[in-house]
Amino acid sequence: MIRAMSLPPIDTNDPEALLLRVLELSVPLHPAIAAFDEQGANYLLEGAPGVASFHRDAGDVIGHVSGSPSPLIMPILDELRRRHMHAAGISEDFDNSHLPALLLLCCYIADGQALKRIQFEDVVRRPAQVVFMDEESGTHDPDLEPLDAALRAWTPIRADHIYGSPAHPAILELRFAANRYSRHVPWEGKLGETGHVPG
Repeated sequence: MIRAMSLPPIDTNDPEALLLRVLELSVPLHPAIAAFDEQGANYLLEGAPGVASFHRDAGDVIGHVSGSPSPLIMPILDELRRRHMHAAGISEDFDNSHLPALLLLCCYIADGQALKRIQFEDVVRRPAQVVFMDEESGTHDPDLEPLDAALRAWTPIRADHIYGSPAHPAILELRFAANRYSRHVPWEGKLGETGHVPG
């Protein structure tokens, strides 16, 4: 079992160490996105991905910070996709539309400096839930209870296996509850079909 914050520190200036840490986090999470595994599919990234963090205070205010990662992350995501699918035991003729978003979230969780910038060092110790979002809901703040937090990634993708398919965002969110539930963090143990970890 993998607990994100109990993993030993890594040198995030070492690209290979960071890639391995991301895979340590993402591969156990694959069951949460397995419904999007498609044989014969090929999804291409179209444009810059984005990440947003959300914190709700003790009242009704939800603060958020968002932005686009460095363009250098695009080839890294491609390499991570290949290695993730291999490590997860998924055949090479499959692709998953939500895998880039999952990997992007895991890049942030794997990088202690990134967690510090968005004040998520303690947040990622909390219970979490994987949430899929459509384009409309992805434009709104998440439905958080007081003191909850969320980390959202959106990746513009195009289905290259479907002629004339337009680009659209695949949006994935990790919601971290404020210790009100008995769930484990999502990378600790096998996820259920709903994206929750069985309690």
